Amino acid sequence: MKVPFRILHIALIVVLLASCGNNPAKSSANNAVKSDSTAVKGPAPINTDAHNKYNEVALYLAGMKIDSASTVPAKFLNLPGYKKYCDTMNIGFNSIEKNRLSKMRDWAKVEMAPELANPKTVLYPFSGPDILHCVQFFPDADQYIMVALERYGSLPVFEKLDSFKTLVMLDYVRVSLEDIFDKSYFITRKMAVNVSNQYNGFIPLASVFLVRSGYTILDIRYQHLLDDGKTFREIPQDSMGHYLNDCVEIYFRKNGGSKIQKLAYYKTNLCDNVFATPGLKENKGFRTYLDSLPEVYTYAKSASYLMSQSDFNIIRNICLTKSKTILQDDTGVGFAYYDPKKWKITLFGSYTKPIEDFHGGYYQANLEQAYKADSTHVKQLPFSLGYHWKDQVQNLMKFEKK
Repeated sequence: MKVPFRILHIALIVVLLASCGNNPAKSSANNAVKSDSTAVKGPAPINTDAHNKYNEVALYLAGMKIDSASTVPAKFLNLPGYKKYCDTMNIGFNSIEKNRLSKMRDWAKVEMAPELANPKTVLYPFSGPDILHCVQFFPDADQYIMVALERYGSLPVFEKLDSFKTLVMLDYVRVSLEDIFDKSYFITRKMAVNVSNQYNGFIPLASVFLVRSGYTILDIRYQHLLDDGKTFREIPQDSMGHYLNDCVEIYFRKNGGSKIQKLAYYKTNLCDNVFATPGLKENKGFRTYLDSLPEVYTYAKSASYLMSQSDFNIIRNICLTKSKTILQDDTGVGFAYYDPKKWKITLFGSYTKPIEDFHGGYYQANLEQAYKADSTHVKQLPFSLGYHWKDQVQNLMKFEKK
């Protein structure tokens, strides 16, 4: 990402929005789901049986053992290349569990104790499919709302696959996870490659992260948020991405637990303005939805410094208004937007200038000064999480509303 970055980010948004989905809606009003597209009855009850097709397929993609699989045919479990795939997944996840995830959970037990004791909604803007790191910090939230531009993707239907296609699919998943294993974040331009591939999208990757994090997937629903920002209508899976403000909902619970948690993902443009699809100024339905959320915990990581830009005023202000706590690195809401009279600020790790890809105006002198001025109170950060994965010089900040 070379200078000018502001132009590049806008161009990247255009590319992603144009490539993800089939001709996304140009306006909410013109592309709302028709009232007769689904029956007007209430939704069916959420499945609570752990032995279901969603969880079995997620375990398969995660390279994990499946007990009494009914969804995944034996011939796919016994593919010569599948054992190697499982070994690769185990090596990758075992490595980050030891070096990153376990340290994050231990850190959260101390530094996020109030949040752990009071589960609520977690808002994760610019998330990509990265529920993996979010649930290390917020493992028991009632719901997680994730918003990004990555395609929805889909879980494989084995009846439509042969051995060759299955191995190709597994390789797509493996390649998609390489940056998570090495760097802890997805590289957007790599996620945009090969738009016909459904297996590096949100649903398959988030499903892998959930089962690898000790959760059981119970159900997956496909919804459309209507223009009022309050009403949802269930839609067919193959309609996902055809309308503005479509949403996939994944229901899950901890292994051995009873509480059902919900993950909702929207492939939505969080910029203020229109770039291929409506931004938040025009997308009043989604803005109303965000405004009507209960008090949230906001999490932002590897967020490309977008909420420091003037093109992202609306989502930044929503985060600042709706959040009880914001946990972020320096790529989230610009430090200048936090009023010390309103926020208790706790700094962790070390602040250093942005990596080379983001040298175009994202250095925050006031943040560096805050780290220096409050050096005796800056807390250690026992893990690296974000863009500085090479030099391991990472920052994290917790903002608690007073």
